[in-house]
Amino acid sequence: MQVNAMTVIIGAIIGLGVITLLTGQFQWGFLTAVLILTAGLKWLRIEKQKTKVEIEYDERINDNIKQTSLQIFSFSNLLLFIYLLVVHQLLNKRMIQVDYLMIYLGITFLIAFYLVPLIARKR
Repeated sequence: MQVNAMTVIIGAIIGLGVITLLTGQFQWGFLTAVLILTAGLKWLRIEKQKTKVEIEYDERINDNIKQTSLQIFSFSNLLLFIYLLVVHQLLNKRMIQVDYLMIYLGITFLIAFYLVPLIARKR
């Protein structure tokens, strides 16, 4: 069986369903799906690079990828800081729900490590 991006996505969905049903908590299923998706896509990227010669990109493209990833991390950390400040100061809640933070950080990593390089290299 040939592994492609659709197979990895289906595996992530199956992992989400199985772990959610086993634990009864959505956040662990989501974390499993993010891990499967991240590892699978990274493995596919490495295998793709082994099979063909990678196109040489200009240094400006690599600099744009680094700059855009840094901007996304800075903006996402600013949003996280604002959220924590509002929850602590205005709502007087002392507990932070870890499951929401894990989902937020998982999405941030996927955007910064996969979507930004993909978009920057296609321009």
